[in-house]
Parts: sequence; structure tokens; C-alpha cells
Amino acid sequence: MDEKLIPEIFRYEKAIAPANCIHMISPSMINKFFSYPKMYYEEEIAKTKPRDFQGNTASVMGTICHHVYKCVANKEPISKVEGQSDRDYVNEQLDLFATLKPELQLDVDDIKVNWPLVSMAVVNQYILPNSVGRILTEYKIQCEISDNVYIGGTFDRLEGDCLIDFKNVSQKPSNTETIPFEYKIQLLAYAWMLRKKGHEVNRIRVVYGVKPTKTIEARCYPVTETIDYVADKLINDTLQLITESIVICKNRPELIHLIFKSMELKK
Repeated sequence: MDEKLIPEIFRYEKAIAPANCIHMISPSMINKFFSYPKMYYEEEIAKTKPRDFQGNTASVMGTICHHVYKCVANKEPISKVEGQSDRDYVNEQLDLFATLKPELQLDVDDIKVNWPLVSMAVVNQYILPNSVGRILTEYKIQCEISDNVYIGGTFDRLEGDCLIDFKNVSQKPSNTETIPFEYKIQLLAYAWMLRKKGHEVNRIRVVYGVKPTKTIEARCYPVTETIDYVADKLINDTLQLITESIVICKNRPELIHLIFKSMELKK
């Protein structure tokens, strides 16, 4: 599909790989390297299959909320049409996107009901009270790890020395003390890149935006962790492990099935 047809809210520009890049690691896909190694190889390295997740009702609502957060943080208008309300603008973009992507089978009505409630809860309870000091939003970044293997993507928000990721959930997280591995490793990857670029990043934080229920309003829960020695070693070891796996795939293809744990990949 021509990307120009995609409504503005839902357009996403991927990090452009340098000419010498043999592989670009996406921070959001690192967890898959461990959980689904065969799938990681097929989707991220060989590219013989498209990524299995193409979007759903929750992720589309998340995209809308991220757009709202970015506009509020940057003091930009949400609606790009003069005289049109923010809600009408977003809903019009959503209707067009749903028409262009019927395979996603989106629950458009659910999104229209909940995106204003969740996004405003996060805006009022978190973004506006934390809008003092140096802030970067929806910032694209990439850098080389080693051996022409790069990592790159777009993070949600940087507040001083704290890196933020916004997540929409249907209920309050059961653990509000620690960040789940799949979110943590993604945030640590962005923190690693930011440190390489000279930014001081010492904390990571997930801000959960929780959908309302019949009895409880939409609300948000921030969960923060310090990047200690263990976390720092975790991301350094992880990125080096992926990098060495990529290099071996290129130089020793007969070992691919061993690295990515599938006899189906045996050459």
C-alpha cells in the first residue's frame, strides 16, 4: 500500500539503515530474539516472512494516544484541520485507517470511546505534571553496535535522565514495582543508544494508561526502575549476543539452525 494513503496519525517512518549496515536491530523485537528465535530469524534477518503482528484494536488505540501525548508535550495542535475538533479529527483519521486496513478487524467503536478517556488520564495525571526541564518526544535514534550491525528506532519520551515508554492496558498491571522483561529490554536498548550519543540516562519508566471500567475511571500508573549494574550488563550482553549471532549467520550459514533453534532452518 502507498504510504501516502495512510492517515497522518498512523504513518511511521522506519530508521534508515546506513549503507554498510548488515542488520538493523529493532528494540521492540529484542524480546522475540529470546522468546521466538526462529520467528526472529525469518522476520528480522532473512525477511522471508512478514512480522506476525500487524496491529489490532489495542495497538491502534495506542498509536492514537501516542499522537496525543506528543502533541500535548510539544504544544502542537492535535487537529490539523482549522475549525475541526480534536476528537472529530482523530476519529476521521481512524475511520479512514480502518477502511484501508480491513484485515485488522478493528473495533472502531471501542477505540472511539476509549482513546479520549485514556489519553486525557495520562495527559492530566502524568504528562502535564512532568513537563518541566529537558524533554524529547517521539525521537528517532540509531547507532552502530559493532561489525556493521546497528540498532535503531523511535522512543516515546525522555525526561531529563529518565526514559519513558507509554503502554495502554485494559486493567491495572498486577506488578507496579518492576517492569516486565519485554518492556525493560526495549527501554534499556534505547537508553544504551542515548548514552552512546552523550545523553545521561539513569532511569527507565513505563507509564500504563488503563482503560476505564463500569465503576473505575481511566487512570495511569508509572513504574520506574534505576539502570543499575545488572541492567547495564544485561543490555550490553544482549546486544553483543544478537550482534555475534548476526555475524555468524552471514559468515557461517550452516550454523543458522543451531543459533535460532530450529531444524527447519538447516541449510
